[in-house]
Amino acid sequence: MKTNSSTPQKRWAKRSLKQQLLYKFLNEYGYERGPVVAEAIVTDILQLIEEVYSDRLPPRYTNWPAVPVDNGKSPRIHQLVNIRLQLVTDEEVALLNDQKLLGQKVARKRFNQARFVRWCCEAYDQGGVLTLLDLSLLSGLSDKQAGYLIRQYEEEHKTTVPIRGTVHDLGRSVTHKAEVVRRFLKGQSPADIAFELRHSQQAVDAYIKDYETTRKLVQKFPLVEIPALSGRALSVVKEHVKLIQEYEPQVRFYEESNEL
Repeated sequence: MKTNSSTPQKRWAKRSLKQQLLYKFLNEYGYERGPVVAEAIVTDILQLIEEVYSDRLPPRYTNWPAVPVDNGKSPRIHQLVNIRLQLVTDEEVALLNDQKLLGQKVARKRFNQARFVRWCCEAYDQGGVLTLLDLSLLSGLSDKQAGYLIRQYEEEHKTTVPIRGTVHDLGRSVTHKAEVVRRFLKGQSPADIAFELRHSQQAVDAYIKDYETTRKLVQKFPLVEIPALSGRALSVVKEHVKLIQEYEPQVRFYEESNEL
């Protein structure tokens, strides 16, 4: 039985500008000094193009309008920031042909997660934040699918992705808040946490303060009263309680038997 040896990675490589130039050198221009010299020439040409036309958009890139990082929680977006995103990398395409990932039936999932995380980080580094709608439009997946993949990635890697809902503290997700507190309880400084998780210092300080408020209240009041007393959602308080039990087991709860 004849098998198809053409993989996504190989098919993608053939479409690169470098491969197109190599093909012309070796097959259309009558170049006779071999592929090694031809590749060296093509590499020099591409480097020269990048130097001379650095202001032009390279292949596989796109310009994208994003919400500014400093827009805050306001639903009104007064101005957008134009960012440059690389649509896909060779490393990401290679994930589609990774035999281990294919065997686990997660190759496509890892491919999309890698793109989403990189896009969000590239946007953030350029002063913008992407939304789930942005990820949906860029990838062709639904915004629900994009959100699910982002949450899975955050849980698996114990980190946060700088998507708008996280950076501007929108929505009900508590994953990024818990990760901030978890790192603080492990001894990491708030400044380092803000830098590594791409959060504002103000947000990091607020999450830590909320945790410390919960920590004080659980020692004086029943757990069921904490959400109302603290003004924080039940899901956030539950996460705080888990963190207290895991990292500060010496804390004595007002009523151990009264669980949320």
